[in-house]
Amino acid sequence: MTYVHFDAADLKKNALPAALGCICFPVPLIACPKSPLGRFCANQGLILLLAYIVAGVVFAVLRTLTGWIPLIGWIVALAGWLARAAVVVAGFYLAWQTYQGRPMRVPYIGEFDLIR
Repeated sequence: MTYVHFDAADLKKNALPAALGCICFPVPLIACPKSPLGRFCANQGLILLLAYIVAGVVFAVLRTLTGWIPLIGWIVALAGWLARAAVVVAGFYLAWQTYQGRPMRVPYIGEFDLIR
């Protein structure tokens, strides 16, 4: 995991709204719009939201295609649930790390800057 360094004053002042941004991305955009930490965490939260939506769509399509096969359909449904649960757990983990003063990027997909 890649830790990202921010100004200590920014970390101390905006840790809570930035951490909430990992779970619900608009929070730091409203609470601390000028903070680099807030914008970074809002970006990571948006990436996690998009990953959740993509996982939901992909596994819904797979479930539709394989739903009529008893065992395979159930396995695909379980895999979809686990994928979405993993994204939620990752969001809470990133929020906890940010609140502790160690903000980090989402592995593999966190390098994209959707919010500048």
